[in-house]
Amino acid sequence: MGPSGLGRVDVIMPAHNAAATIVDSLRSALACPECRRVLVIDDASQDRTAAIVEGLAAQAAGRVVLTHLSVNGGPAYARNVGLALAEADLIAFLDADDVYEPQALTVAVAALDGLADLALVRLALKPVGLDPALMAHPGFPDAWTRVTFTVPSNVVVRRRVVADAGGFPEDELFRRHGGEDVALLQAVTRTCRVGTLFREPGVLYRIRPDCAALKLLRACLFDIRPPGIDADLPKAEAVTLKIMQRLRLLNPFVSPEPAVIEVLVNWSE
Repeated sequence: MGPSGLGRVDVIMPAHNAAATIVDSLRSALACPECRRVLVIDDASQDRTAAIVEGLAAQAAGRVVLTHLSVNGGPAYARNVGLALAEADLIAFLDADDVYEPQALTVAVAALDGLADLALVRLALKPVGLDPALMAHPGFPDAWTRVTFTVPSNVVVRRRVVADAGGFPEDELFRRHGGEDVALLQAVTRTCRVGTLFREPGVLYRIRPDCAALKLLRACLFDIRPPGIDADLPKAEAVTLKIMQRLRLLNPFVSPEPAVIEVLVNWSE
């Protein structure tokens, strides 16, 4: 990748009571030359999240932009605020407890530049703090692949795609269960061409006791489902279908042959 990759990506980082982890997340994004700005949306945190971000922003020469929400709106709303503030053609979403590995955005930008028909790419997702017993389960590789296709922290996407999709859905059912990122990003995957970079530098993904990824793993491996989720799955699918319809009407990256393709980066250049 040449100099054209520099400063190409706005990284959107929703944060709620993330004081314990956001420094590492921010620094990992700022260490990527492709990161133009980190747009931190402080979703009404009650801890020192905002003060910590302000301190880092003072040292970052305009590359950290903090927006403080006085009322908690949830991750979909926070990401949508970030999308409204974004200016770069490429957008990444990094949660405030996840970390980019060096060159993660380098490979993402290279893939999107090299394959102009891709709507988005997904980076490798590497669990941190996951119970070794879960990782030893024979069904874990397939289950983790499903997780990799649901979370937002390993996504780099063309801004127009997300804008034409209408952003992240803010329906109440997603406030109950999470999954607003699944509804949006699955709509893109089912209508567009998507690249995977699973053999390249990626994202260190922190496993929290309440995170959606852990819930999905338990559902896949042990058929343990959160209460009420089965009744809401058809509603979530209806939201995804509406987003797909919007994309088909508006977005040039919609493909007659949607596909997920593996992208390999040539490091010899």
